[in-house]
This record gives sequence, C-alpha cells and structure tokens, in this order.
Amino acid sequence: MTVFKNKKELIAALVSEKDTVLDVGFWGQGTGADSPDWVHALLRARAKETWGIDRDYDEQRVPGDEAHYARASAESFSLPKKFDVIFAGDLIEHLSNPGLFLESARRHLMPGGRLILSTPNAFNLFNIAEKFSKGEPTVNPDHTCYFNDKTLRQLLQKNGWRVRETGWIYSLGKLHRESWKKKALNGIYRLCSRFTPRFIETLVVVAEPSV
Repeated sequence: MTVFKNKKELIAALVSEKDTVLDVGFWGQGTGADSPDWVHALLRARAKETWGIDRDYDEQRVPGDEAHYARASAESFSLPKKFDVIFAGDLIEHLSNPGLFLESARRHLMPGGRLILSTPNAFNLFNIAEKFSKGEPTVNPDHTCYFNDKTLRQLLQKNGWRVRETGWIYSLGKLHRESWKKKALNGIYRLCSRFTPRFIETLVVVAEPSV
C-alpha cells in the first residue's frame, strides 16, 4: 500500500500522460477553478485528455473545451465516450446510491480501464479522537456515509468491480491557528503514520471491472 503526501502526488503516480480521464464531481472539490490546488486542473495538466461532470458546476466558468463538460449526476450520467480512467476524488461519500455511480462508471470505461477513488477513512485518527471527546465525529453535512478499506472493497465487489490496489493520502493540512490539543493530535498522527496507514485521513482505491 502506497502513502501519498497529497492528491498531486497521487495523480502523478496513477494517471498517465496517455490517459483519457473523466473526473466525476470535478467542480465541487473544495477549491475554485482559479486555484493552483484545484484537483481537476492537476488532472488536466497530467492526462492526454480530460472530461468532467458535476451536478453543480458553473456553466459560465468552464475551463475551456466546453464539449468535455456536462452538468450531470454521478449516479446517472451518460456521455458519448469511454475513458481509460474515471477519477472520483472524495465523491462516493456524498452519494445517495453509490451502486448506481459504480454502474455508470463501468459503462464508461475502456477495456483495461480503471476507476480511482478517494474517500475519507472512517477510522482515521481524528474521527477516533472526536468519538472520545465529543461522542461523535464532526460530519460534513453533505456526507451520506463513510467507508473503511473493508467496506469499500465489499461495495465494489458487490457491484462488479475488483480492487487492483489500495493506498492512502496523508493530507495533514497546515493551519495558522491551532489549539494545543490539535497540535498534540497532529504529532500523534505523524508518529502513527510512520508505522501504519490504518489511521491516515484518506483512503485510495484503484479498481477495474470484474465482469
């Protein structure tokens, strides 16, 4: 299992310059289209050709190649093209029916293509700490579920996918103002992550259709 420092490192390792990529949920990735950290821009810079769908994207601010973008649901999209890679960064935890998304993704993959997923690790150290301190972890109001390595594998298997590899994104952000408790927890997180990935914040799975 590989531990990536961030999504830029993940994309460099898992996406080829020869790949045609569909980025599902490309618009709602936590940063604007003008940000150098926008994940979709990293994909565009890396892949041969990049498409994107998102139910909420701003049609007036499409980043060029307008025909490559559509306002569509991740659970029911239909495009006139198949792809080498379907990328879904921190998306699946937002969906009401992830099985429908996996069906749509499988229909849009070229033979030998792959699905790259990232999603918060349900049992990361920060969630566990909040379970002790608050009773329940802080939850993004747009999330419908959380996964760990085992449950994500089971979901993929039940929907006709085979896991090729798994990894983790370390992604410890730097905040200018942190309480002493958060600083101490960050230190524990760094230490634990040297010995095991099981408490790292973000899980990555690369999968391919099994049928």
